[in-house]
Parts: sequence; structure tokens; C-alpha cells
Amino acid sequence: MTAGPRSIISRVVFAGAVLTVLGVLFLGQALAVAAISGRTRPPVARLEGARAALAAASAGAAPRWAAEELRQSGEALARAEAEYGRQGARLWPRRDFQAVADLLWSAETRASRAGQVGEERRVAARTEAEDALEAAGELLAAGEGFVAATAVPPGERAHIARARLLVAEARSLLAAEEYALATARAESGRLEMGRALGPSLLRARRYASGDQVRTWRRWIDETRAWSRASGRSAIVVVKERNELRLLERGRGASVYAADIGANAIGRKLRAGDGATPEGRYRVVAKKGEGRTRFHKALLLDYPNAADRQRLAEARRAGELPRGVQPGGLIEIHGEGGRGRNWTDGCVALSNVDMDEVFARVEVGSWVTIVGGDGGNGTFSGFVDHLDRVGGER
Repeated sequence: MTAGPRSIISRVVFAGAVLTVLGVLFLGQALAVAAISGRTRPPVARLEGARAALAAASAGAAPRWAAEELRQSGEALARAEAEYGRQGARLWPRRDFQAVADLLWSAETRASRAGQVGEERRVAARTEAEDALEAAGELLAAGEGFVAATAVPPGERAHIARARLLVAEARSLLAAEEYALATARAESGRLEMGRALGPSLLRARRYASGDQVRTWRRWIDETRAWSRASGRSAIVVVKERNELRLLERGRGASVYAADIGANAIGRKLRAGDGATPEGRYRVVAKKGEGRTRFHKALLLDYPNAADRQRLAEARRAGELPRGVQPGGLIEIHGEGGRGRNWTDGCVALSNVDMDEVFARVEVGSWVTIVGGDGGNGTFSGFVDHLDRVGGER
């Protein structure tokens, strides 16, 4: 039997209703999936987190020390914000913030990394500047101590003055957190000190020479043996320690502070060189008050035969003109105790100390003057210090 028109219409209506229900169910399922997956929800917290991370990095060391990393973080955040706006403008079911979340995570990670890298680089630069300044400061201190102990030529003094200014600039730059400039100034100061101290280091090397120190020690031992055997007092002067040691019967009795020649590092070779001689001498005269302008004095037999031979050898080698003379009138006298080396080559004690030594030493007593005794004196210590901290050789 053929269906009538009403039956056909009913079937069509029914089919349409079924399709509508199915469409609604499918749409609901799709919306449910979208809601559950979270793609349609704006990642507000992550956006705020990325912005906060970028702000923190920008407020720290990153702008100066990790500029490229900070720029990349800012670009990632800008892309994320642009995509955030595009997705927010779409109908809710069609929104997808997954890419936005990924970009925000990248921006936050990059910002945190920029902040960390910036701080690490800042600390490294500061440490490098501090180390460079410490090395330059130590070298400058060594040079200042050296200049205070002995005469230094004007050219070397000019380098030291320049180094002093450079180190002062480096300290100011370090305080201003200009670490690269501080490092550069400190290095320049260290090089200036190297130029200043290079010649002085050559002159000071003999104070650290094993052969030279052994010779000086032998002289001291022989002087001690003479004092012990003769029963008489003897004197040992150690130039780089600014000490006069009084020996009685071979034993150390007293030690006195002694000022020596302004050219403290040098060994006297000729008249006018400002150096105190080194060698073994004898007291040839005792000058009481009124016989010397330096309170009291013990006159030594400088120049002796060894001094004259050394001068002759220097002349033959062309180191000195033939007319140069060795000088003389080397004494141990009073008016010292000034805390600096100032004499023309004599050894000066305070008047109180000179009174004691004068009373306990006789004409004919041995006086041995050495550069050092192997201890850590001004010049041997200077050599050791420069070898440790470095300087232009």
C-alpha cells in the first residue's frame, strides 16, 4: 500500500528532528571537549607571570649584562600578547589559547634566564675587576714601599705617579659598577708599575740571589767568630732590614734601628752615589761630642783594599769614568732614628742608641755591613712580592 502525503511529511519531520537532536548532541560534545581541554580559557595567570618575570629581569642586571636574552624575552611576550588578543576576539568555541600559553611560557623562561645570566655576568665582571684592582693595588703598595726605602730615578717615579692615578680611577669605577672600565684601568696601573719597578727589580735581584746571600752570611759568621775568639764587641749592619746588631763575645747583645744611605738598594762604589758600602771594616776612630756634627761617631776604614779593587775593576770595564773616586768618611753616627734612609752612605742611629753602641765598641772592632741575611727584608721581600703578583719585567 502506498503511503499517503501525511505519512511522508511525518517521516520527514521525524528525520529532521533526529538530525537536529544529533547536531545538538554533537555540538554539545564538541563544546564539552573544548571546555575540558582548556584551550578556550585565556591563560591569565601565565600572562601575568611572564610580564612579572620580564619586569623583574628589566629591573635587575639583565638590561646591561644580558641585553640580547632580555630582548628575546620581550619579543616572545609581544608575540604572545598579540596572539592573546586575536584569540580573545574570536567566538568562544573557536578560541584556542594553546599557542599563546606556549609563547608565554617561552617568554617567562627567557626572562628568568636573562635575569639569571645578567646577574652571573655582573658578578663575574665585578670579581674580575676586584681581582685586577687587588693585583694592581698590591703592586702599587710594593712600589710605594720600595720608593720609601730607597732613592728612585725620576723616570721611575713618573711611572709610579701615573700608576697611582690609574689605580685610584679603577677604585672609583669599581664603586660606580663600571666593571669593564675598572678592570682596564687596574691593568693599565699594573703595567705602569711594572715599567716603574722593572729597573728597580733588576737592582734588587741580588738581595734574593743565593750566591750573594751565602756570601753575606759567611761575612756575618766570620764576624761572630772574631768577636767570640777576641772577646771584643763587633757590629753587623743589615741594610735591607735597617738593623744594627751589636755582638758581644760572638753573641747577639742588642739590635738597633738604623737609617742608611738614601740609595739604600745600591752598594757604594764611588763618591756621591748615596749608597752605604757593603763589606768588612774596622773602627779606626771614635768621635765624641764636639768632634762630629752627628752627636757621636765611629769612623770606618772605608775604602779598604776590597773597595778600591772593585772600583778599579768597574773603571776597566768602562762602567765608570777613570777620574771617579771611591769617596770616604763613612761612619756610624747619631742623629738617626728618622724612620727613613737619608744619609750619604753612613749608618745613623738615634742619639740614645748611639750612646750605647759608642760605649761598648772599641777602636779596632769589626764592623760588617751586608745587604741582607736571607730573611724577608725590604728588597728580598720586594723581589718575592713582584714575582708573585706580577709586573712587566
